[in-house]
Amino acid sequence: MRSVTIPLVLLTGYAVVACFAFATTAAETVLLYPNIYRDIPESLELTERFMSVVRVGDVMRPLGGVLTLCALIAAAAAVRYRVGLRWLGLSLASLVSGQFLLSILYQWPRASILFDDRAEHSLAEIERAATEFQIGQGFRIAAAALTALCAVAAALVCYRRRVLATQP
Repeated sequence: MRSVTIPLVLLTGYAVVACFAFATTAAETVLLYPNIYRDIPESLELTERFMSVVRVGDVMRPLGGVLTLCALIAAAAAVRYRVGLRWLGLSLASLVSGQFLLSILYQWPRASILFDDRAEHSLAEIERAATEFQIGQGFRIAAAALTALCAVAAALVCYRRRVLATQP
């Protein structure tokens, strides 16, 4: 039987990054969003001034890139060693659909209305975009949680195989 140390390290690394990404997304939402969406449109203007040096996207987009890179490396190891494939597949599906595609196709257009093109929209459109953005963020948090949970399960499947392989 082949050693599963390499996939265990890679799957665990992916699980750690996925958990960190989930925690960061949840913390961002809990700590920042009540202030951002408190009193639209004034709170959006204040948010832009507050985040003039480092914006949320300046942190979350690179983190998403690192998460995706870790996921691809973990997937290659899982396929090569045939371990944790089901859980890793579920994690990747959640990552791609619930975080990547949801962000690009749903969240980013609404963020443009709220921050970049606010002058071109009525107050009703801005308020609707804010509500829709917050709903989308709830789905994004759920997807991040599912991504992390499935990544941890894949790492545990690999760990179980390692433990069982070392027993006489």
